[in-house]
Amino acid sequence: MEKKTCPVHLPRAAHDSARQLLVGRWRSSLASGLRAALACIIVGLVSLYAPPAVRRHITFPAFSYVVTVIIVTDATLGTALRGAVSALQATLMGAAPSVLALWLAHRTGAAESVLATSAVVVLTTFAVALPESVDPMAKRIALGQIIIIYVARFHKGDHPTRAFAVLHPANVVACTALGVAAALLAVLLPWPRLATREATDKARAYRGLAAERVRVMVDAAIIFIGGGEAAACTRQRRWQMAACISEANRLASASAALLRRMNAIKEDVQWERRRTIAVDYDGVETPLTGMQMALSMMVIDGTTNDSKCNNLLQLQKHHAGIMAMRDHIRLALLTTPANKQTASFASKPPYLPLQTQQDPCWLFLFSLYQLRGAAGGLLLASDNGDANANKKIAPAADHGHGHQHKSRADEQEKTATKGNKKLVAAAKCGFSLGLAVLLGLLFNNDHGFWSGLIVATTISTSRDSTWAVAAARAHGTALGSVYGAVGCLLISQQQLSGMMDLRLLALVPWMVVATFLKRSRAYGPAGGVSAALSVVIIMGRRYDETPMAFTVARLVETFIGISCTVMADILFQPGARPSAKAREHLTRCIATTLLAASSADGPSSQSQVISKSLALLRRHAAEAGGEPSYLWLPRFPAACYERIQGSLGRMARLLHLYRQARVAAGVEADEDMMRIHRCFSSIVSTSLRHCLRMLSSSPPPADHPHHHQDVIIKDDDLEAGDDSSSSSCCCCCNKEEEDDQQEATTPGEVVGAFLAHAAEAAAALLDLDDDDAGEAEAEGDDRGLLVCCLGSMGLCMGEIIREAQRLEAHIIDLNNLQPH
Repeated sequence: MEKKTCPVHLPRAAHDSARQLLVGRWRSSLASGLRAALACIIVGLVSLYAPPAVRRHITFPAFSYVVTVIIVTDATLGTALRGAVSALQATLMGAAPSVLALWLAHRTGAAESVLATSAVVVLTTFAVALPESVDPMAKRIALGQIIIIYVARFHKGDHPTRAFAVLHPANVVACTALGVAAALLAVLLPWPRLATREATDKARAYRGLAAERVRVMVDAAIIFIGGGEAAACTRQRRWQMAACISEANRLASASAALLRRMNAIKEDVQWERRRTIAVDYDGVETPLTGMQMALSMMVIDGTTNDSKCNNLLQLQKHHAGIMAMRDHIRLALLTTPANKQTASFASKPPYLPLQTQQDPCWLFLFSLYQLRGAAGGLLLASDNGDANANKKIAPAADHGHGHQHKSRADEQEKTATKGNKKLVAAAKCGFSLGLAVLLGLLFNNDHGFWSGLIVATTISTSRDSTWAVAAARAHGTALGSVYGAVGCLLISQQQLSGMMDLRLLALVPWMVVATFLKRSRAYGPAGGVSAALSVVIIMGRRYDETPMAFTVARLVETFIGISCTVMADILFQPGARPSAKAREHLTRCIATTLLAASSADGPSSQSQVISKSLALLRRHAAEAGGEPSYLWLPRFPAACYERIQGSLGRMARLLHLYRQARVAAGVEADEDMMRIHRCFSSIVSTSLRHCLRMLSSSPPPADHPHHHQDVIIKDDDLEAGDDSSSSSCCCCCNKEEEDDQQEATTPGEVVGAFLAHAAEAAAALLDLDDDDAGEAEAEGDDRGLLVCCLGSMGLCMGEIIREAQRLEAHIIDLNNLQPH
């Protein structure tokens, strides 16, 4: 008897694409740092060596550095243009009204009072921070102008003259214009850094990564399909599939980073082209995610017996179809959009019987078919009139829009709540800036404006992570100040004639370092900008005092401003701690998922709402994990939140794939099918409602095991986020749930009943098509994809139910670790 051998499929490495992305990120950071250094050098040269007629109006070069760093850090031409418009808007909000205030101070003599100056700063800050339509960059520049105008020239005993009331704001506007001009020159020289070019490069890189992900994942599927039955072959297949999945995960992470960058520069592209480039990569990313999830299920399952997909996928005809689709998808992704219409997809999968057991291969094939349509541009054909001719099988991208009507009372309540939040946010900004100015002037009359300037240039009307942002600002300020002070001391000890030129050249390496700090997780934008501002302010000016004395004074003023910001956050928004916000957004995210699970035929925008809720949950959980722990409070359960986020994210993706498969199948649901769908929605909704009850109420006593059934969930609008219609999802179909749960006692029975009914429907469809041989051959693709859709629906139903049950266990752990 011959010894049975198993074929070896070694996945090809895809390191070139990832290496190119890594090199591209380093080059981008280096280029951004060099452009930022060039902008600061331009400001320094103009403020030091410009003609006297120009130099006498540049009375505050430090503010020019501030404006330059705010605009030019990691900027494109679109960002610089938007910054120029924001600077103009900021001048209208900050410098222009100050003329009247300075004139009144001249008439009343209020300029001598520290309290009067702080009060004026509070009122003007409140007026600037209140409107929501103003860009945050414009608000920061306007508040910086306010600090320079009202505080920087403040000295006890000063009496501003009538000419000073006009000349002083004009000088501040000139400093702002210098910073904007330097930023524009930096993004234009030596060649323009265009957001359109960057978007094109990122899109090309994303398509290349998507093609590589398709190749790796199809190779993994072929490894799973073509293995033998020996134990050694099974073990070897698992190793090879694990290697392919690891490579696919790495490529998926790189693709997510590219998508985030493309979304970040969309507004800059509009500023450069004045029109929007409508390129949606969700139609490509969603099938790729489905393929990746299916491969993970294959690795966990690992069985290929006759009741599974081995009798289906080992057919050479189906192998050829998979490989043909892989090549077509890669060709469509790697071809320019102008030539993409020449790609043809002639492969038609054969009709294969649907098994009555859950099989991840169905989800893999369905996602592959959907990716074929998305990559080939077939999704756009649904807008044409001929798209209705093929209602049985349609691309899964749903263009339907669901309009939910809200009552007038809900709109008024939402408007009032939004108005209250605006007032609280504006009052917080005014309080923090006014207190920083007051304490800064009391500490040091000459350098008191630095405490207000650090608050003004980094202020935000939204609630950021108090401790994380404060720590990043403090660390960045300390690093930049140390570098600037040491550099000034080393250069001054050499007693060189071109000392200021050497100082400006010394900015170059630190601006590059600051750009890397800005893109790092440890420091982020707050720490990177603070590090850049500290060094340019110290090294880019002439001193009437020693650099070390100025550095120490500025450090103290900076920490005064940071302390005032932290105090304002705690006083005005005590309930907005990241730990509290994380639990609140967890409730909202579960409620949004409940709404999507209760209405599987709802609008496709529900997937976007769930994605946004998950993103906010991850953000607040990460911020809460970085907060300091208090002795009187329990430690934040970061690991538990990680597990909850994983379950919610997986459930959201499965719900989206389930809805896509249901739309793509296009079969008319009979009474039995509708009953099965109601049972499925009832099981998932019951688990999610139980999670909401546990989150919104205290744990039940030991002698009342069913106490949670009597708890009524309140504040549904809070749990449902911005969508007020979700408030009704917590009480719908309660009677139907009882009837459905009596008919289907276990989740396995629900999924088994669906697959059995789907197999009968597919067999009936085959019998109808067999009556006409020509029509059956023409609709072979439709029947094959129909089976994949039904099998994917059954798999998604089972996995969604499992994830809902896992989520219940995670919520119980969360309540034990973090009592409500």
